[in-house]
Amino acid sequence: MENILKEFEVLQKNLNDLPIENLSDYDLSKTALFIVDINNGFAKEGALYSDRIKSLINPIHEFVKPLENKLNKIIAFTDTHEEDSVELLSYVPHCLSGSDECKVVDELLDIKNLEIIPKNSTNGFFAIDINILNDIDNVVVVGDCTDICIYQFVVTLKAYFNEKNINKNIVVPMNLVDTYDIPFVHPGDLLNVVFFNSMIQNGVKLIKKFSL
Repeated sequence: MENILKEFEVLQKNLNDLPIENLSDYDLSKTALFIVDINNGFAKEGALYSDRIKSLINPIHEFVKPLENKLNKIIAFTDTHEEDSVELLSYVPHCLSGSDECKVVDELLDIKNLEIIPKNSTNGFFAIDINILNDIDNVVVVGDCTDICIYQFVVTLKAYFNEKNINKNIVVPMNLVDTYDIPFVHPGDLLNVVFFNSMIQNGVKLIKKFSL
């Protein structure tokens, strides 16, 4: 147990030492932003609602709104399932097609050029045509959940680029990502630390936040 605590301290320090980056260093015309699952079913209501996810709504809106005419693409994934979705064998029913839960939260709908893409699994990679990123140098990912949808998307995307020998920058600002918390079942703070570190080890660029 003592070794585990020491290792956790090192993992936390890795995150504490991460940089703040300036958006002026990025060519926004070659940058795509993905907003993952900031929908009613996770941020406002339903069996998988979390107040930690709700608290991401305003910071993400404040980050994206000034960039809406500068970014190459702004894509919002949203969980959308039919009643016979195989994923619902692993999770309680959520974000059923046609319900309010699968709708992106109203606060983000005033973002110009926002493209909403439904996804039927935890991994948004399988919901996009990868060719939309041909002219993209930077992929910025925000939203939820750190250890599930965010992690699967960025690591799969990085693995795809590695396989094709494509060098693109995948960036996750930690202040705009979170996961839910259930004590002794799904410890949110612990899983954030573990999965953020795993992203780094897999070649994803973690930063504390962007300065505008």
